[in-house]
Amino acid sequence: MNKQTQLLFALSLVVLISACSKSKLISRKDLKIKKTEYLLEQIDEHKLNFDTFSAKAEIKLNRSGKKQSFKSTIRLKKDSAIWMSITPLLGFEVARVLITRDTVKIINRLEKNYFIGDYLYINKRFNLKFNFDQFQAILLGNPIDFESDDKILFSLDDDRYYLGDLRKRKIKKADEKPQKIERKDEELLSLWIDPDNFKTVSFLLTDPTADRILLGAYSDFKPLEDQLIPHKLDFEIQAENPSVVGIEYSRVYLDKAIKFSFNLSSKYEQVYY
Repeated sequence: MNKQTQLLFALSLVVLISACSKSKLISRKDLKIKKTEYLLEQIDEHKLNFDTFSAKAEIKLNRSGKKQSFKSTIRLKKDSAIWMSITPLLGFEVARVLITRDTVKIINRLEKNYFIGDYLYINKRFNLKFNFDQFQAILLGNPIDFESDDKILFSLDDDRYYLGDLRKRKIKKADEKPQKIERKDEELLSLWIDPDNFKTVSFLLTDPTADRILLGAYSDFKPLEDQLIPHKLDFEIQAENPSVVGIEYSRVYLDKAIKFSFNLSSKYEQVYY
């Protein structure tokens, strides 16, 4: 499958997922086309606002045909740290992760080792370019930021707002006319926004220079302290080793006192990737 075909497939899938996730479709005639600047302001105002975030999560992973399920506790300090404790169904912790703006730390209790490094580890493992802000936004259902506001294009797509680096019709025609794809040296981002609450319902992040695409969809939004939080998150990573990840949140708390304990045993060996 070539890169343009992958992009077309991912775009079709994200539209299907986002359409199925919305219980009440809005009539197209009721949608009022606003300027891109206005829409960006509304999206920013409706981002999840918090100091700390914590939740229990059930995570299902299918990587290259190998399926795994486990429980996790996820804690975030806004713009500062992401902490995760991973526990299989048996109930004992097998891994602990601490991600800051420039460092990735992982304890592997099964193999009694630990890793301390930068984001190159995540980039190599998933063949995706992540930074802290993107990872935080993805876990919360907040929109990933565009690199430059003046390049963002706006349209309507299946009763949702579409924002992207490329016009949607150019993405759909990518397989037929690959020469129409511009900015081949940069990642491309597309967002689909619910016009009722300005929350992100799906996104597409792709790098035209490599075989890597990240597709995400959010559903089961529930109110908490006058804010909406998605409780079901579905991701598909199309890369050399494709993965499908499903996350379902429960017991979600905002602005609760949290800790990021990360004690290393002297018996554990440091590993390098």
